[in-house]
Amino acid sequence: MGLPATSLKKVLDHLDISNAALAKALSIDPSLVSRWLNGHRQIKLASDTLDKLTDYLMRRIQHSNRADWLKRQMEHDGIKNNYNSINEFQKDFKVWLSSDGDSISRILDFNHRAESIKPGSAAASNTQMKTGFEEIALFLKGALEKLPANSKIDIHLSSEDISLLLQESISQTIFESMLEKMLQVRLIISMANNTTAMSRLLSQYLQAIVEGLLSISVVHSMTQAITNQSTLIIGDNLVLIVSETPKSLAPPIGMPVYEKSFVRETKKSFERMFNYSQPLYQRYNDGFSRNIIEILYHEYAAPGNLDVIKDSINPLCMSQEEYDRALKSFGDDDAQFQWRSDEAARFKSSMVNNFNNGTVFREILSLNRLRQIAEEGNCKMPSLYFMYAGITYLDARGCLSAIEGYINFLKQSPNFHVIILDEMPIINENCCWHLKQNMDISLNGWTKDEHIILYSNQLALTHEFQMIYNDLWDKENYSSGMRKKTIQTLQDIAEQLKRNHNLSIKAAV
Repeated sequence: MGLPATSLKKVLDHLDISNAALAKALSIDPSLVSRWLNGHRQIKLASDTLDKLTDYLMRRIQHSNRADWLKRQMEHDGIKNNYNSINEFQKDFKVWLSSDGDSISRILDFNHRAESIKPGSAAASNTQMKTGFEEIALFLKGALEKLPANSKIDIHLSSEDISLLLQESISQTIFESMLEKMLQVRLIISMANNTTAMSRLLSQYLQAIVEGLLSISVVHSMTQAITNQSTLIIGDNLVLIVSETPKSLAPPIGMPVYEKSFVRETKKSFERMFNYSQPLYQRYNDGFSRNIIEILYHEYAAPGNLDVIKDSINPLCMSQEEYDRALKSFGDDDAQFQWRSDEAARFKSSMVNNFNNGTVFREILSLNRLRQIAEEGNCKMPSLYFMYAGITYLDARGCLSAIEGYINFLKQSPNFHVIILDEMPIINENCCWHLKQNMDISLNGWTKDEHIILYSNQLALTHEFQMIYNDLWDKENYSSGMRKKTIQTLQDIAEQLKRNHNLSIKAAV
């Protein structure tokens, strides 16, 4: 089952990944990949390099829908399990790739047996201690169900390299409780600069971040722990302490604590740490015009390449005449109308200047949303594009002007690029991402009564979103042919919109 013999070569050949491409993705020398493949160099299961390797390959396998193929290869080599989560799958994938996987697999077999212990069994009822992720998840689910709506959960991880919150049973339990009970969840992570582990954690909770349900802060540390610890403060009466070994080869141990003074002092310790922690992103309410103007100026007018993915269309592509007509529908007096109109004209002029000076804009749109616009004659979007709070439904004329503005930009500005996805990923529905490439990110979502804006310039977070964006963009193999296809699709949508809603206006950039 050694990595140099067959496993890595099988995966690289099947995914058509060259030695040079793998080395670049892992930031290693290409000669090291060659030594792995010819058996002159091995990777141990405890190696950080193996973590990076499996993370990279799993992303490629998931994006290319090759998980079934991989499972068959692993089963052929003696790894046969029913996977309940991607994390379990990845754990055995690491064993399959590692040079010491045969000996370590016996430990994992014990781990699988520990996971099968159910509450109510003799093993579970003899002690308050919880053994294994499944039993901890079941206990956590029961504890969260007892909480009243709008309760608070505080979580501290002693390291970013902890498996507890990566387990699908745990993360799903927490996420469902966030949605059902509107729980306020604060997560503090003591970081030791393990970027691979941090990326894995952020990826698992991406939906909660985009939804604005989770607050994440970090403190920096350089500890070398014998065991890693997660502390979950659930309401006012319970602390759940979970200890696990590094690399999680043994089952985790969870201990519920109800002792009042311990819970009280743990809450105080969390608050002290929270006060000294650094938030990964800032959350804004959209009721402050100053914040909205700063964000729009920074994203569109300030120099720097911009990537956008939105389940909507951009009103800054509208003609000034149509933009002003939409503004007037808000009913402001002349002074309020004028400053908003002037600001929009400034943003758009600066955006065009950026194109001319070499700044590259890439935007991803949803075909389903464009078709809906053509059918219904309106488009739901955040009002921040008009420097207001809340949600706006742009009418058919405004939608047509924006779509024809996209077409004109694509024809006139070589640095403006758009692709249209047949299906928008679920995580991008009813929201918009703006990424100043690997510099900062603005997220805004409009699924709730309160329209939220999240902003971050933290590399750990912006890098994660940038990778997701690049994966989506690369799938389409953007080229001059794709550009022509995009223009044709937008022209077809514009014609449908005109026919369906009896429109004949022509937008001008």
